[in-house]
Amino acid sequence: MEVAKVSMLNDLNTFSNNYSIRVKIVSISKKMMNNNKNEIYRLDMIFMDEMGTMIQASCLHKMLGKFKEFLHLDECLLITKPSLATNKSSAKYTKRNDKISLYFYTSVEKCFDWSGPKYRFNFVNLKDVVKNKFEVNTVIDWIGYVDVCFNLEDTSKKDGSKGKRLNLRLEDIEGQKCPVTLWDGFAIDMFAYMNDKKREKYVVILCHFGMVNHYKGKRGVANGFELSRLFIDTDIEEISSFRKRYVEKISTSSNDHVGSIVISSVQDEFLNNPDFMLIGFLGTISTTKKVLVVETITAICTDKLWYYNGCNHCKSGVEERFVTKENPDGSSDVYHEKSLVCTNDKCEGVDIYSIPRFKIPIRVQDSPDTVSLTLFDFEPYKILQKTAKELVSIQDQVVNSREIPNSYPEMFDTLIGKRYAFIISVKDYNIEHQFENYGISMATNDDEILSALCAKFNLNQHEQSESLDVPDSCSLSTLIDLMKDEMSYCGDNVTPASQALVGTENPSSDETKRNIREVLDVDDALGCSSTKGRISDELSQDEDASVSTLLIPKIEK
Repeated sequence: MEVAKVSMLNDLNTFSNNYSIRVKIVSISKKMMNNNKNEIYRLDMIFMDEMGTMIQASCLHKMLGKFKEFLHLDECLLITKPSLATNKSSAKYTKRNDKISLYFYTSVEKCFDWSGPKYRFNFVNLKDVVKNKFEVNTVIDWIGYVDVCFNLEDTSKKDGSKGKRLNLRLEDIEGQKCPVTLWDGFAIDMFAYMNDKKREKYVVILCHFGMVNHYKGKRGVANGFELSRLFIDTDIEEISSFRKRYVEKISTSSNDHVGSIVISSVQDEFLNNPDFMLIGFLGTISTTKKVLVVETITAICTDKLWYYNGCNHCKSGVEERFVTKENPDGSSDVYHEKSLVCTNDKCEGVDIYSIPRFKIPIRVQDSPDTVSLTLFDFEPYKILQKTAKELVSIQDQVVNSREIPNSYPEMFDTLIGKRYAFIISVKDYNIEHQFENYGISMATNDDEILSALCAKFNLNQHEQSESLDVPDSCSLSTLIDLMKDEMSYCGDNVTPASQALVGTENPSSDETKRNIREVLDVDDALGCSSTKGRISDELSQDEDASVSTLLIPKIEK
């Protein structure tokens, strides 16, 4: 009997199967029967040879009885006379177009002299993912430090079944941040680990056979649904080396790094945010930061459009420009035509088109001061349950009916008179130009959260006194001088704050929390580069908040 020679995967061909391959199972997934979810229909696998070359493989249920004792994750095998055929699977996890099948004449035995690598990863640069240099659903390996883990969410799949989704924020050694989406079992395992008190302070995860993802308009990474493999702080060289380099990098920074954090709820973010200020003291801030304020919405500014035309790729503004194009007939002639262009020079999106996005200018008040804020995109949607695109369409219908439209949708009036807690962003522009118009990163009018904040910061007492327990004749500058010795700290930011407002020491949990705006990827308050409406709109958008025309709500008599 002829002894089959041991071949490498790159040497295989479909003309003969009289060979053996020495492989390791680096990924395995069970495909269940459609009519019986408890019975396996097929095992899908990825084999790796001793040179690190990989190939997809499968074993149908009819052959499982013969091979199931060998087919385990990380098992090293000697396989003789496998079947090689074209890979017709819709998901290609390797660069090869063929796959191996185990059939009746195949023999399998354990291999005890494996000399190949334990794993073979091919990591991508997260910056290339974020910059759209990979197509969506491209199979990749990715690794990074878990900057923040959000709450575990329920999802509904296309087939009607329920699932789980977990969003993370990943960071690489160069500081590039990238959104991560984990699904189902991967999400459940990751969330459980992040909430384990014994976990590592600096969590590092690695995904083998992951995917490039497109979620909520942003490029990121995710697990695949079948053959992906997630390593969470596993004791392997790649994770240990990454963590060591990351910790060495942050140790050179003067900032106190709290490690990976979990943001489980809106309530958690507001109640554990110690950086509270009255709006009368926002002008005293000297460094960019995010602060918590509690205000009542008094008016909608009517001299500015309540939406802007955003890029479908990066959410920056778009505008119409003349661009030069080559003639499609191949001649050297060029022509000029109007085209929508993203105003963000760093946007690398193609096929740009505009999407109306919220940019609602509001006036808010705490006793006795007022200031202008701007509600961007997702926060108004949470409150109104309507997209800017839907409301623009409604207003267009009014215009087409030749009625005189309001300067903003009527449903905005439901905001007036309501009290909200806001996390707002103080930018360099606000500080350098004393510009009192701030973007809102997060908003809530939950009664329980508002009551807790009022109790924590003695807001009701302040509203009654309107004086911070200082003489009525005390000027703002004098009050600031009085407060210089009483400072509250949040990381490396310093905020002037009244001890009367703070009342008690920050809870210990604050040491492991950061301001939500540092970890949420929301639009900047002043960063929407387009100050124009749709091309047909000619409404003025004066950026000086002090001249905003306010619509004052009617008072019932």
